[in-house]
Amino acid sequence: MKELSRISSGSLLQTLHSEVQIPAPYSEDILLLSTFAAGTTHVAGIEELEPFLQPGDRVKLVRVPDNPSDPNAIKLYTRDGVKLGYVPRQENQILARLMDAGKLLYAVIREKSWRGAWLQLGIDIYMTED
Repeated sequence: MKELSRISSGSLLQTLHSEVQIPAPYSEDILLLSTFAAGTTHVAGIEELEPFLQPGDRVKLVRVPDNPSDPNAIKLYTRDGVKLGYVPRQENQILARLMDAGKLLYAVIREKSWRGAWLQLGIDIYMTED
């Protein structure tokens, strides 16, 4: 339980007993970016994979610092390890820096739709503590 007690200056001092759990400063995952997956047209078998991709599905982010065309590249994978595409190049620099610094990021499929031959996957990218 919390207890308030007066200290000599007349201000209140908050004392916490050992049974009180204080949540971490960022106890909820932090939404960093809403965007779309890039490169889904280059994923072999995307037409067969699409029915298994649903809004709310979690997506893994994997840094690819040795990518010759983009040193900030971040690949997107299903939980089963199937490549879905990339975080768009114009939006990956800060995310890459966070990942390189050891921060844990993941994405969630927000929406999906076909735009001609392009599977448009809307994703939300989060930072988490676990």
